[in-house]
Amino acid sequence: MGTKENKFAFGWEGKESFRERLEMLIGGRSIRSAAKAWGLPASTINNYLHKGTEPALKVVLSIAEAENVSLEWLASGLNKDHGAKSSSKTQEHDNLKHTWLMIYESLDRQDIESLIRLIHKEGAKGILLSSSRIDSVDNALLLLSQEEKERLMRLYDQIKKGASEEGEVASEDSLASERKRAV
Repeated sequence: MGTKENKFAFGWEGKESFRERLEMLIGGRSIRSAAKAWGLPASTINNYLHKGTEPALKVVLSIAEAENVSLEWLASGLNKDHGAKSSSKTQEHDNLKHTWLMIYESLDRQDIESLIRLIHKEGAKGILLSSSRIDSVDNALLLLSQEEKERLMRLYDQIKKGASEEGEVASEDSLASERKRAV
């Protein structure tokens, strides 16, 4: 029997061979640096270039993603005009979609339902506006000097006790007035 056939390999050829398309993507880099950028062993790339080995689907996906070219072009050589992915906006959208899906998948059912209710009630813009206010307050607090932070903490403690800085100043003034009268 001979060679074992890979069900997920791409053996058909377009205008240029897979090896030639791979060489185009490597460009002026070394095989080792291209392989590192693609997350593959250099020996694997060498096999594609010199031994005629056909890649598995996950390898073609990895290279196409790293090089920002279409899977169809890399795998088959077809649609050379579409070698580059449609736009950076599409790529950015895909990255955001992937991130959103990762977040969604990390939540349990109750958290997902709560998030959906919150988005429905507040709307995405309302949530984003609310979070930007929080971020701006957080950033403002970070910019305070140590003295200002300590003063703010004293004010916070006074507020918790029911007093305000103005009320305390007023009471200090009245105590000073009473002392003057007593003297």
